[in-house]
Amino acid sequence: MRHAILLACLSLSALSPAYAVDERYPDYAVRPGLAGEAAVEGASAPASLMRLWPESFRMLQPGVALRIGPVEGGVRVKVAVEAVAVLVHAENPLACISFEELHRLYTEEKPKWTGGAPAVPLARAAGEGEGDFFAEAVLRGAPFAPGVTRVARYSTLLDTIAAAPGAIGYAPAGYRGDGVKALRVSDGGECVAPGAASAWRAEYPLARFVYLRGGESEAGKAFLDYVLSQAGQRDAVIAGFYSLPYVFAAEERRKLGLD
Repeated sequence: MRHAILLACLSLSALSPAYAVDERYPDYAVRPGLAGEAAVEGASAPASLMRLWPESFRMLQPGVALRIGPVEGGVRVKVAVEAVAVLVHAENPLACISFEELHRLYTEEKPKWTGGAPAVPLARAAGEGEGDFFAEAVLRGAPFAPGVTRVARYSTLLDTIAAAPGAIGYAPAGYRGDGVKALRVSDGGECVAPGAASAWRAEYPLARFVYLRGGESEAGKAFLDYVLSQAGQRDAVIAGFYSLPYVFAAEERRKLGLD
């Protein structure tokens, strides 16, 4: 099962050495005989990560029953960095797009690019974490226009953009596709390209930390130990996200009593 999930994620992303996990992250040490329940809440964690991390952990600690949902108490920790890239056809002459323009394209009926060509906005299916983040940042409470095309898979989104010169969509910045390019984005200031460094420095406007809450039980602490390990951070990269800079991870691991 884990092998199938990893292949599905890898089929949608191109990994670069620039996204390598810091070597200071420790390897996860399997806890023989560990059992019990791990209750974990991923309030801002996108669905792709909340599938991949639990599946990876279950393979290592099959005696643990993971419950993903609301958690009372526990510890809230940073676990990865999410950056959403705005994607267009590779031959689109546009290099930068503002939040204002994105808002117009996704809320206006039959939107057009500057110059009059029809725009074809694409959005993730409702309920996906990346879609919620994009909507919060760009739409600011306004609904998507009825004409926005909803897609369930990033592979469909990338293929559609590559085939339609007027298309525009969004995906985790770690994803790449032939015939598609990422735009620089402005929230009213300088245009910034999506990337690990710009996301870590909070310069790219569509970037944020991913948080998990949990760790009250030994099983829950073990799950967060996995997430903040070499393997867990590689999972984040595979899923199209950026690993958490180790300076933050070290602080979170101390908070959990892992180091």
